[in-house]
Parts: sequence; C-alpha cells; structure tokens
Amino acid sequence: MSMYKRMIVIVSGVLFTLLALLAAIITDLNDRDFPQAIGSKSRLDISFNESEFSINEAFSKLKELDARLGLGLIKIAPDLASDKDDKIFVTLNGEGPPDEFTWFNGDETGKIVGKDRLDFSYPDGVYLVTGNTARLSEFEDTLKDAGVKMTRWDASILDSLVFVVMERGFTTVVLASLALTASLALFWLSVKARGRALRILGGSPIVRIQMQDLTEFGGALLISAGIVAIVATSYVGVFHGWMYVSTFIKVLISLQVVVMAISMLAALIMSASAWPSATMLATRQPAVKSLRAVSIVIQALTFILVVATAAPAWSAYKHSSAKAVEMAQWKKLSNQVSIVFATDTDEMADMEPKIGEMVKDAESAEAVALSYTYTQEMWPSIDFGKYSAVSFVNQGWLDLVTKGAKQRAIAPVSYHKLSEELIHGIQEEIEVLSNKEHSKNRFESIQFFHPVEGFRFPVAQGGGGESLHFGDDILLAVVPSLSDTFNDSTLTSMISSSNVVFTGVTATQQLLERHSLDVRALRDRGINGELKVIYIAEEGILQAQFAAYLAWLQNLSLIAQVIAFSVATAISALITATLQAKRDFPLRVAGRSWMRILQSRVGKELFVGGILVSIIVMLQRPNVLGIVLLIAAYGLLMVPLSHLFAASWCFNGVSKRRI
Repeated sequence: MSMYKRMIVIVSGVLFTLLALLAAIITDLNDRDFPQAIGSKSRLDISFNESEFSINEAFSKLKELDARLGLGLIKIAPDLASDKDDKIFVTLNGEGPPDEFTWFNGDETGKIVGKDRLDFSYPDGVYLVTGNTARLSEFEDTLKDAGVKMTRWDASILDSLVFVVMERGFTTVVLASLALTASLALFWLSVKARGRALRILGGSPIVRIQMQDLTEFGGALLISAGIVAIVATSYVGVFHGWMYVSTFIKVLISLQVVVMAISMLAALIMSASAWPSATMLATRQPAVKSLRAVSIVIQALTFILVVATAAPAWSAYKHSSAKAVEMAQWKKLSNQVSIVFATDTDEMADMEPKIGEMVKDAESAEAVALSYTYTQEMWPSIDFGKYSAVSFVNQGWLDLVTKGAKQRAIAPVSYHKLSEELIHGIQEEIEVLSNKEHSKNRFESIQFFHPVEGFRFPVAQGGGGESLHFGDDILLAVVPSLSDTFNDSTLTSMISSSNVVFTGVTATQQLLERHSLDVRALRDRGINGELKVIYIAEEGILQAQFAAYLAWLQNLSLIAQVIAFSVATAISALITATLQAKRDFPLRVAGRSWMRILQSRVGKELFVGGILVSIIVMLQRPNVLGIVLLIAAYGLLMVPLSHLFAASWCFNGVSKRRI
C-alpha cells in the first residue's frame, strides 16, 4: 500500500470513528425509546384528556386490555425516590420482565416496579409494549373509540436514524463528515494528478483513468471502514452487550455506505471538473493547479461552518447547564403533589369551601406551596419595568426551591423602587382574586423580593404549574397566607392548574379525608367526580433529561467541524506548496526564512478569514462573542501552521527528488 493510500486510510479512519460514535448515540437513543433488554417492540403515547374516563377508570381499562391482549404494557416514569435522574418502568399487571435490566450505555440499571407505583400518577404518558403486538391494533381501536388519543411508534432503526439526522446537533456532525470526505477526495485527486496527466499523454482512455482512480480511492475508504466497523462492533459487544450489536452494525454500515457514496460522487465531480487540459500539459504546469480553486472553496466552507456553529454549540452547552439546574429543581419538588379534579364545573363549585378549609389546614402544617407567575405576554397591559415576570409565591415555595443553597438567594425590594403602574396592577389583581372587603389590607401585607445576582429563581407558570420558568429578573410577591389572601374559588383554580402544591402523597390523602374530599365522602354527598393526588415532577424531569442529552450532542458536532476544517486546511496548504515548490525551494536554499517566503499567501488567507468572521458575526450577532473569536483564532492559527508544514514537506521532497 502506497504512502498516500495509508494517509487516506488513517484520515478516513477518523471520519469512520466519528460515524461509529454517531452510530453508538443512535443505538443508545433507540435503546432509550425501545429498551432491548426488556424486549420493547412498540411505544405508545396515550392521553385521556378528552375522554370520559376518570383517572381510576382509565387505569382499570388499561389493565384489563393489557391482560386480555397480552401486550405486556409498561409505563415510563421518573424515579422520584432516587437521588439520580433515572427512569423507572411500571408494569400494569405486575408480570413479565425481571426487576432490573441494563441499558446500552451501561452506566445505570433500569428498574421495573409493580403497579402500586401508579397509585398517584396520571394515566396519561408513554407506555412500552413488551409482549405480543399481534393484537395491538385492537387495543388502539378500543381506546380511540372511547375518545382516547394515542400515538404509536414501532421500533425502527430507520426512524431513529432519520430522527437523529433531523436534529440540529446531529446534522452538523453529518455536515462535518461530508466536508471531511470532500477534503479526502480532493487530497486523493491532488496526489494522483501527475500520474493522471502522464496517462492522458500516453493515450489511456478517460473512462479507464477515472475508474482506476475512483476504485483505488474507494478501496482505501473500504479498508478503513471495515477496520473501524470490526473494532467498534467488538467493543460494543464486549462492553455493552452482544444484544446491541445487530442494531449498532446496521446503523454504522448505513452511515458508512451513505458517506462513502457521497465521497465517491464528490471525487467523480471534482475529477471531471478539474481534468488536466491540453494547454496545461503543453506548458508543463503542475497537474494539481486545476484543483486549487476546489481546495479554496472547501477550506472556506469548512471554516464558515466551524465559526458559524461555535455560538450555537456554546449556547447548547449553557442550555445543558441550565437544564441540569432545572432538573435539580424538579428533584427538589419530587415529593410535591398536585390535586387533579376529575369533576364537572358544578361539582367543583360545591367543593370550593372545603378546599379553602383544606388549604388553611395545610398551611398550619407548613405543607403547601404557591407559585403563580405572570409573564409580560400574559399581562400585556402592565409595564413590568426591569422585570421579566411577576410571581405570587408563599414562604413554602421559597423554602422548597432555595433548599440547599449555599448563600442567600433573594433580596428584598422596596415599594418605592416599583412603578406606580406595576403596584396598581398587582393591587387590582389581588382585589380580583381575594375577598374584596379586605383586599387593600392584604396587598399591604405582601412583601416583594427579587433573586440575587447569579441565581436563576424557578417559578411555576401561571395556569400551568407543571412548567417551570427560570429567571434572575423575576419580581417575587410573597403573600403571608394563601387562605387569607385568596378566596376559595381562586384557590380551587390554582390547585387545579398545579400552581398550589402539597407536600407528601400520604399527608395530602389524609388532608382530603379530614375535609371530606376523599372518594368515599364525595360519593356520600352524591358527587360522582373525584380528586386525585398526583406527583408534579414526573414530566418535567423526563423533558429535562432529554433536552440536556441533545444539548450535549451539539458540542460533539463542533468537534467534528474543527476536525474537518483542520484536514481541509492542511490539504489546501499542501496543494499550494506543491504549486509553489519551484519558487520556494531556491528561496529557502538561498537562506530566506519561511516567514518571508510564506507571508504573501498566509496574509491573503488571514485577510479573507477575517472578513468571513466579520460577516458571520454581523449576521449571527451571537450573545457570546468570546467563544466565536476563540474558534476563529484557532482557524486562523491553523493557516500559517499548515502552510509552514506543507512548504517544509515539499522542500524535503524536492531535495530528495520525490517531487
């Protein structure tokens, strides 16, 4: 094998290793969606919101259908009892898979628990089918006829591959791979240019020359792809489990075939567009001269990709950090529950006085927390000034979200620092939400705070407490007492939207019983609805986990872009050095320094690079300019280093009559 083929094999090995990492990520994501260790075949997203089922009726229906059809349904839920950010899997009928299983990544163990874990959960959510799927369509039809919404996904490697490629973080990895393959094709054509010109002069047919060049190039890629596939597959089998090899190798080979096909196509197009002309051969110009324009384009495109993706990658990292903080906050709320009203409007109105009494009871035990947040979009008639949101909270919420903080998280705000318009708006809102005869006194008892610098305070979105809003510019209106500040109707509404939460499932169930709001007491009063105690943190934790994982992958794409640019720059410099060898050699022999020899070509590229960076910065207007300039500085540093290495290499080649 020639030296150039070995270089192709080595550099493409980096590319195929990157594809192996991407294949491992796809395999991991596929395993997360369809855990192979428990035989997951399908995934169902079920929503009972528009059906007539109560929560208990919904679970009963699911259990009955699961047992009758042999589906082996398992509901996904976060592990709230653990300090880690794990998911657990709950069987509907307590049969089937083992109690524990391993994931593809091997860092943690999946836990399968009994159906009792669903006693305080929504029936809505994601379910895995681990049993027989032959009658799954019957299951779908039965529930849809009852008004239940359902989305079904069957295990499919192609779907996972398409999903990954459509994600921005993965797409940039693919773009980097394509840029690297184009650079490799350019390098191969540059080293074969002289031999190809001689064969043209010798009368060889163009088709034969093209086929020989592409066959050798494709063979080098195939050797590299095969080596990486064997090593990566063996690694997956030994360290992750042989059950995952089939999925992994299918994904890897699919990626390799696509990239190799595009590489061959790029090589063919560049070869045809840069075919040595008769004039070039007659005037004895270097054969690689026709490839110079292509090399400049590839170098410029990869540089633009690197600089343009720097800011999004950094934002993704910061987003990942923010999601980690959000996940930690959700974990602090893991023991908090909300009360879901499976009743009609008239029944809720009948229960409002007892709900007000229940809240007062919970306050006396310090077991209730409030956060109801207005953003500027929700309250457009009021100018918030320097604040992005106004949140009504109580001391219980402050204690929950600042638990474990190493320093003070909030600082008081004087009435005098708030605009009259904002104060008047808050006072009017209190009048609407409270008993009007004492609303003024209640407003005067409210204290105002804001987060200290560096602390992003979490508050619950108004009308949807299952969504947390983080900000360091939130005005906190701390009410001294929920039951004294808000009327029973307001409290009922806030509880139904999960903006008022209670501590502990058992304690909250006892609250319902003491105030005759449990199922038995409601039935005795002729009320057919029910109040269900539900954990509030489940969906938030799952969403934060997924968002943090995708954000991390954005940074992998930046690394891929840097590799692609580095290779493209080195190849472009090598072509330039080859073209300038007749000039550089005598100058160097005469004692001129490399800095003086290379200053013209390096200066031009640095100048163009600076213009490209300026254009990207003006178009993107990134929030973090520093990371963009850092990546740009690396790119501009690669230019003189690549030219120095390439010129030195060509000088040695001419000295030894290899060039």
